[in-house]
Amino acid sequence: MAKKANLDVVRENNRKLVLQTLFNADKTSRSSISKLVGLQKSTVSSIFLDLEAEGFVQELGIGESSNVGGRKPSMIRFNRQYGYVLAFDFGVRHLRYTLNHLSGETIRDGAIAIKSKEVGPVFEEMKKIIDTIAIPDTINGLVGISIAVHAPVFNNQIIYSPFFDFDAFDLVGELEKLTNVPVIMENEANLAAIFYRDYHVYDETIEYQDFISLNIHNGIGVGIICNGQIFRGVNGLAGEVGRTIMFDPESILTAGDTLPRLEDLYSENAIISRVAASKQIPHLSRKAFLDLLREKDSSVMPLMAEWQIAIATFIYNLNQLYAPQAIFISSRIFDNFPEITQATLTIVDELDSVHKPDLIISDSSVHDASMLGGVALISRKILGLSDYVLTFSL
Repeated sequence: MAKKANLDVVRENNRKLVLQTLFNADKTSRSSISKLVGLQKSTVSSIFLDLEAEGFVQELGIGESSNVGGRKPSMIRFNRQYGYVLAFDFGVRHLRYTLNHLSGETIRDGAIAIKSKEVGPVFEEMKKIIDTIAIPDTINGLVGISIAVHAPVFNNQIIYSPFFDFDAFDLVGELEKLTNVPVIMENEANLAAIFYRDYHVYDETIEYQDFISLNIHNGIGVGIICNGQIFRGVNGLAGEVGRTIMFDPESILTAGDTLPRLEDLYSENAIISRVAASKQIPHLSRKAFLDLLREKDSSVMPLMAEWQIAIATFIYNLNQLYAPQAIFISSRIFDNFPEITQATLTIVDELDSVHKPDLIISDSSVHDASMLGGVALISRKILGLSDYVLTFSL
C-alpha cells in the first residue's frame, strides 16, 4: 500500500513537471519535454495521454527535423482553449474586470462605476458581468474567478476593510454558489507583485526572486516577493505600509491626539483631499486634480514637492528594511508626469543608500497589474501548479 502511494506521488510530481514545461513553452514537442524534465519518452508519452484527455494539449502540426535528420516532431503547446478565468478589481469607485485564457492573454475587459459601499449590490453587478459572458470556443468555459480587494486577506477572508463592510456578505461563497468554480480573494498589492513575477514585464535577462511592489493610489500598500513567493506575514497583514505612523518631533501630543498615518497624508486620495481643502472646495475629482497639476496650480505645487520628498523617503526606508533586488512602483501621478517621477527618483538616489535596488516605474496601471496577478493566481490553482515557476503571456 505504501509503495503504491509513493508511486502515485512520483507520477503526480512528474505530471506537474510535464505540465509546467508545456505551459512555459511557446511551442514544443514530446521529445523536447522529455529532455528538459529528464524523464523517459515512454513516461512522458503516458502523461501526455492524460493531459490530452483533460484538454491541456493543443496540436500545432509537424515541425522541422533536427540537424541530424530523423523523423519530424509533432509540435504542441498548452491549449489556450482549455477554459477562461475572470478577474475582478473591487475598487473604491469602480468594479473592473478582465476575462483571460489560463495562459494569461486577455480576451476582453471592462469597468463599471460603483455607487454603493455595500458588498451585496456590487455582487449583483458581478452577476450581470458573469451572465453576459459567452466564450464558445473553449472546452470548459469559466473555470475560476479571482477578486482583488483593497484590504488584507488571509485564507480567502477579509481581515478588515477600510472601504466596504465584507462581514455582512459572503462574497466568495456567493460567487462559488453562482458559478460552481473556485474563487480566490487576495490583497491587490500582493496580486500586483504576482503579476510582476509571473508576467515578467521587465528585462527578460533578469530573474527577480526578492522584490517589492509599491502601489500608491487610494491608499498605499506593498506586495512582497521573497524567494519567489508572496510573503504574507501573520494573518496576511504584511505589506500594510499605508498604516505606517508619521511622527513630527515638533508637534506636541496631548491626550486623545492621533498621529497621522502615511496614507492619511500621501496617498492619492489624501493629496487630492488636501488640495481640495486648500482651495476650499467640497470635492475635487481625480481628473480635476491632474488638470491642476498640469497647470502647475499654486495650491498644488507645494503639496507635490512635499509628496515627492515623502514618497522618496519611504522608498528609501523600504530599501533599508527589505534590501530587495527591485521595487516596482505604480502611481497614476507617476504615469501622468514623468518629470515628477524623475524628480522623486533623483531624491531617492541622493539619499545614497548602500544598497541600490532597481527602481522600476510600472507601465501597467495599478488595476491592470492586480487583475492580471489575479489571473495568474487562479490559473495556478486550476492547474495545480501554485508553487511552480510559470510564465504568463500578455
